[in-house]
Amino acid sequence: MNIPSRSTFLIIGGGIIGSAIAHFLALAGRAESVTVLEPDATYHRSSTGRSASAIRQQYNLGLNVEMSRFGYSFYRNADQHLKVHGESVDIGFVERPYLVLAAPAGVARLREAHARQIQAGADIAFLEPEVLAERVPWLKVDGIGAACLGQGGEGWFEPLTALSALRRKTESLGVTYLPARVVGIDVHDARVTGVHLEGGTQLEPDIVVNAAGPWAAEVSRLAGVHVPVESRKRTVFVFRAPHPPADFACLIDPTFASRGVFARSFGTSNEGLFMAVTSPDPRDDPHTHDFTVDEALFGEVIQPALARRVRGFEHLERVKAWAGHYEMNTFDQNAVIGFHPELKNFLLACGLSGHGVMHAPAIGRGIAELLTEGRYTSLDLSPFDYDRVRRGVPLDDVQSSEHRRIEAGV
Repeated sequence: MNIPSRSTFLIIGGGIIGSAIAHFLALAGRAESVTVLEPDATYHRSSTGRSASAIRQQYNLGLNVEMSRFGYSFYRNADQHLKVHGESVDIGFVERPYLVLAAPAGVARLREAHARQIQAGADIAFLEPEVLAERVPWLKVDGIGAACLGQGGEGWFEPLTALSALRRKTESLGVTYLPARVVGIDVHDARVTGVHLEGGTQLEPDIVVNAAGPWAAEVSRLAGVHVPVESRKRTVFVFRAPHPPADFACLIDPTFASRGVFARSFGTSNEGLFMAVTSPDPRDDPHTHDFTVDEALFGEVIQPALARRVRGFEHLERVKAWAGHYEMNTFDQNAVIGFHPELKNFLLACGLSGHGVMHAPAIGRGIAELLTEGRYTSLDLSPFDYDRVRRGVPLDDVQSSEHRRIEAGV
C-alpha cells in the first residue's frame, strides 16, 4: 500500500502496542507526524501494567516464535534501546526458561510445535518423562507425556516499568501523547475522515491505528466496522509456599481439567513469592471491563493444579491478587494486524489475547514498516491480517492460561 510521505498517524491506545508502533515510527523519522491518544496517563487500568509480562518462544506458530525472539532481544537490551539523555534503564529483566507440559494425548502436538520452534531459531529441548524427572526434580511427572524446556531467550520483567521507559523514549523522539478519549469517528467513502475526542476536539488524521486493547471492538464500532475482540478478565494471584522449589521455571501446565495454568516466580529471588494465572470456566467468561478479583479460581483451580504438579506447592498461602484484561480475539486467540478491509485508512493492531507485551516490539516495527515503506520488510506479519477472519480460517495457537481441546501447552 502506498502511504504519502507526509501522512499523519493517529494511534488510539498508548499501552505497550500503541507505544511500540509510535516508537518505531519515530525511529523511521516520522515522530512529528504521530499522535497517540491514551486517556489513562497513569496506566493504572491498562492491560500492560496488570499483565504477567513474561516472554516465551514456545508457540505452535513459527511466526509467533520469531516475534518473541525479537521481543526478547528488545527487552533484554532495554537500556540500549530506551535510555534518554544517557540515563540507564532497568526493567528488571529476569532470565528464566519456560517449561511447557503436555499430557499423553498432547504429545504429538507438542512435538510438532517443537519442530517449528527449532526451525524459527529457538533453543528448546524436547524431554520425555524419564529425562524430564531428572532435569526438573521439583516436577511431579505423573500424567505427563512429554515437555519442552527453554534453553535461553525467555524470561520476565516489570511491565509497567518497561511501558513507562518506552513511552518516555518515544516522547523524547518527538511523538505527542494526548490524555484523550475517542467518542466518535466519521467515515466517508470507506475512509475515516474525522476522530472526535471527549471535550469536543476533532482530529483529521490520514491514518488511524486501533491499538485500543480491550477497547478495540468499541473503537471499531465507532467507525462502523467489526473486530472479533472482547475484554476478558483474568486474575493474577501471588502466593508463598513454605518449602518452595529451587530454580522454578515459568511453568505452563494444561493438564488440570483442560485448563491452562501459568506460574512463575514473582519479585526478587529472596522474597520467596510466586504468581499464577488461569482462565475461568469458558461458560462463565463474559466480555467485561470489571476489575473484581475472581477469588474462587485460586482454591478451585490454581491450588489443586499446582499441588499435584510441583513439589513444595502442596500448601500455598495467598498473598495478594489483582485483575486485568486480555484483549481476547474470540476467533482464534491471535493478533489482528493490518488495514481493515472495509476502511482504507483504518489499521488494526489488536486481539493479542495475552501476547501483547512480548510481541509489541515486533508489531511496532512491522506496522512502522507498513506505514512508511508500504510493506513488511523484517517479519511478514500478513498472516495476522483481518482477511483470515472473513474467510473463516483461524490460526492455530493457544494462550498459555486458556482452556483447550488438546492437553498440550501450545
